[in-house]
Amino acid sequence: MGFRLTPAARQTGVLNQSMVQAFNVMRMDKVELIEHLANAIEENPFLEADRPALDLPVNRSAHSAGYTPEDISSRPNGLYRHIADQLPLILEQEHEYRIAQAFLLELEPSGWLGLSLEEIARKFGFSVTEGLPVLKRLQTIDPAGLFAQDLKDCLRLQALDRDQLDDVMEILISHLDELLHCDVATLANRLKINPADVAQRLFQIRRMNPKPGSCFEYDETLLRQSDVILRVEDKDLVVELTNSSFPTVRLARAMDTGGQRSSDRQKHLNELIRHAKSLKSSLEYRNSTTSAVVAAIFARQRDFLIHGYAALRPMSMAEIALDVGISDATVSRVLTGLTVQCPQGNIAARSLFCEPVSYCKQPTTRHTAFEMIKQLIATEDKLSPLKDQEIAGELQKLGLAISRRTVAKYRNHLGVSSPVVRRKNAELMALSGWSQTPNSTTTTEKQDNAC
Repeated sequence: MGFRLTPAARQTGVLNQSMVQAFNVMRMDKVELIEHLANAIEENPFLEADRPALDLPVNRSAHSAGYTPEDISSRPNGLYRHIADQLPLILEQEHEYRIAQAFLLELEPSGWLGLSLEEIARKFGFSVTEGLPVLKRLQTIDPAGLFAQDLKDCLRLQALDRDQLDDVMEILISHLDELLHCDVATLANRLKINPADVAQRLFQIRRMNPKPGSCFEYDETLLRQSDVILRVEDKDLVVELTNSSFPTVRLARAMDTGGQRSSDRQKHLNELIRHAKSLKSSLEYRNSTTSAVVAAIFARQRDFLIHGYAALRPMSMAEIALDVGISDATVSRVLTGLTVQCPQGNIAARSLFCEPVSYCKQPTTRHTAFEMIKQLIATEDKLSPLKDQEIAGELQKLGLAISRRTVAKYRNHLGVSSPVVRRKNAELMALSGWSQTPNSTTTTEKQDNAC
């Protein structure tokens, strides 16, 4: 039976050992919990690991997801199988395969690495010096940009593959973030580069793919780094907790000391038994509460599974707390860092909570506004871009209650430059002979989408 706080217990203000243990377990992240359980199992003879992962050191790769190279190589055609098939062509030594498989296990569907080189090396037990040359070889696999560590790295790899990585391109990619806040001419002057050369490199960058892994069919059976897996079976939602994020323990049989126990000895054993039961109950409560919260979220956001963020409905943590029968604070603790693998990919559970925005007198979410703003900007006259006030006016005509200040905030969130910067860039593009199609996406927009 999972541990649950009753209203009476909350009102007394008195926390017994079980309550304290449950609170502590709820606050722990994956690594902290594994370390806590490993220590508890070592110190308490009445506790045993219920998952093989608990028997391994905390810094071993088994704690991230539990997938092996054999899992990857047996997958159907897709990004991971495509890469696995190319490993014999670029690697020779056995230790290189081991390191390459570590990188492959941390590869996201976008084609980027989910962790830095240093983090992967530390996690899988090899040095950065050993890992760097293997990573360089992996980055030669087509399409260019695979195994990038961030957007700049991805664009740099694609420029190198297209023989476009000259000094100007290198400098521009290094200062990519500044394009959101200043126009091309200002940036060119600051970097002491010919504006026409900057315009040409931007034209080339816009034709690069910030998500090189997206051209492959996503293999949903290879789920890594997700805390929860959500599936739809016969119209029912099935919530599955991953072993690495939600381990369990079992109670071991009492050990016979072979003689008469002293009262102090018996008292100590009883305390260990109580602690073991309390820890087991706390884990069960953590797991069952998480399952209930995830199920409640997707019961309200069912359309998200089909149509994505544009279909989100307004939802608050207080509503989920009421659905599950727990406090708002507990819902917040459950959602901290929680990722869910679902038909829309690996998402942060917190991203599904949105404040209401009025659209045609009906509540909707800011994601609807995002899509409408992007559409207006994509079809605007590039030489006379829409001002934030004009965008707000157009959206209000369509029934979306929104202010100029909110438009500016949402535009910045989308990574779209101000109208002044957009106009100057378009003028420079026109003067330089580098046309920009109406539906082209800014580099900063691509960065936001890729993240």
